[in-house]
Amino acid sequence: MRVTVALEGFHAVKHALRFAPDLVRQVTVTDLAAALALADELAPDLHDLLAGRAVEGRVDHPTGVAGAADQPAEERFVLRARSTPLVLLDDPKHPGNAGAAIRVAAAAGASGVAFTGGLDPWHPAVVRGSAGLHYALPVLRCDASELTGPVWALDAEGDALGEVPDDVVLAVGSERSGLSAEVRRVATRTVSLPMRPGVSSLNLATALSAALYAWRLRT
Repeated sequence: MRVTVALEGFHAVKHALRFAPDLVRQVTVTDLAAALALADELAPDLHDLLAGRAVEGRVDHPTGVAGAADQPAEERFVLRARSTPLVLLDDPKHPGNAGAAIRVAAAAGASGVAFTGGLDPWHPAVVRGSAGLHYALPVLRCDASELTGPVWALDAEGDALGEVPDDVVLAVGSERSGLSAEVRRVATRTVSLPMRPGVSSLNLATALSAALYAWRLRT
């Protein structure tokens, strides 16, 4: 059954058109000329595609751009094998933070983002937080037992992060309760980020960003 995802705003539409144009079903703009001017400023590579797909109509978003796209099929192979890190969000509670984590993962070149727990990875608030970058990499739900390869759990009490391997799973816990017992059981290593004394924790997306860019910027 086809699941339709709402694309709220220019950036969400932009990313869906750029990374998965065949899945985009509808693009609505308040004013076509204004939308194309915005594309020329922020995404000139999409000018012609937007011009051919957009129809004028009512849009509630301040950018005057909205759309709808099909949810892609799950690419579960990333749970078993990958050439760039996979992010595991362990039972996240805040949709906006989860969306921000997907945005960071897409920017850093992660192989995908997997969720455990009850939060729907494709909840509208999560898609809003990612600015549509769900369409740039696999986003799916899993059980920790499905993971293969090295699994590194990010925790303030862990060892120093060190060099991050290409095929690692980087697991971050929920904002409220940290890492679950299940993820701790499958973790092959528990690692931490260096922090100034007296600072006990980082925002989920911030911690993830630091770990992913430690991998991306290594020499």
